[in-house]
Amino acid sequence: MSFAPSDAIFFLRHTGVGVSAYLFKKGCPHVWKKLSGCKPLREKRRSLMRIGIPKSLMYYKLFPLWQTFLQELGMEVITSGGAMRHIVKRGVPFYEDSCLPLKLLIPHSQSLVGKVDALFLPRLISLERHYILCPKFRGAPDVLRLAIKDKLDIWDGIVDLRQGNKGLENFVRYMADKTGSNPRQVRRAYRRGEERYHTFNRELTARINGLHTEEIFDLETPSPVAGTDRHPFTVAFIGRSYNLFDSFINKDLLALVKGMGINVVTSLAIPPHERERRISRLSKEIYWETAREIVGSILYLTEHTIADGLVFVTSFKCGIDALMQELLKRKIRTNTIKRIPFMTLTFDEHTTVEGLKTRLEAFLDLIAQRKIHAG
Repeated sequence: MSFAPSDAIFFLRHTGVGVSAYLFKKGCPHVWKKLSGCKPLREKRRSLMRIGIPKSLMYYKLFPLWQTFLQELGMEVITSGGAMRHIVKRGVPFYEDSCLPLKLLIPHSQSLVGKVDALFLPRLISLERHYILCPKFRGAPDVLRLAIKDKLDIWDGIVDLRQGNKGLENFVRYMADKTGSNPRQVRRAYRRGEERYHTFNRELTARINGLHTEEIFDLETPSPVAGTDRHPFTVAFIGRSYNLFDSFINKDLLALVKGMGINVVTSLAIPPHERERRISRLSKEIYWETAREIVGSILYLTEHTIADGLVFVTSFKCGIDALMQELLKRKIRTNTIKRIPFMTLTFDEHTTVEGLKTRLEAFLDLIAQRKIHAG
């Protein structure tokens, strides 16, 4: 099929896909000059490619991948910000019965309305071959559409790696359609995002202990060199990434514990194959990806002297974590290899900094007493 120049322009405008790419590559045809005065296409392309990412949920795990991926495709990435306290206390529609991290998705996204042209919120189903993420993640884009009332386009391509290469290829095609790029460019951008993600994770422990909380996921801030000075205690903080790194949820937990002279380690300090070995010993399979990481990490830490204490960080109303917490309590209680001080911190809208400090100070006293008796 062939078009006259004028017909081609109208066809591209009508479909809404590839207009800027067509004109950008071919120049400004004579008919387009008559219709629009031939506005500068490079400026228009940039203005249409401001992509917002809410600072909630899997932002605190996948942002290095997402930002690099989108920037490689020529887009400007803008993240949400601002105080959420007054919004959450007033109540968040649609998510009243959910955990605090899910509630925060809506105000973070609403703060981007008018600043970006689209929101990037992939429909996350699985990041591994055989397991799944929290089921509420896959419905989050639909709830968000109700909340923002179609004020923004939401890029919610499905990420389901249980299908292997097919699952990734579906996401690649979706993003190619949205960005006007060809699939080869999208695959290359995604690979570079994965490389940045793995590099970031190797540096994460140094970033946690050497940077302020708000700088940890600021990719413009260079990672500090791991210091040789050690604080008297090392405590492992295990939990979902957003519970560990969102300072609104956890009342800036990391800053508090570092101020008390504590080295922080997370599940990234534990080799994945060691976590899987502990999981394989359980009588029942765990199908949730993050729950497997949490349980495997904590079981490993009860057998090795990486940390002097162990803290499980969770959010109130998280059904999956509630099940895992009961399982872990039983396993730690019956463990005869190594008795490690263990504490669970559960956060919601009503958690106070004063109460958190009191619990941390008592936990630190317990660790100190154990060290005295052991040494």
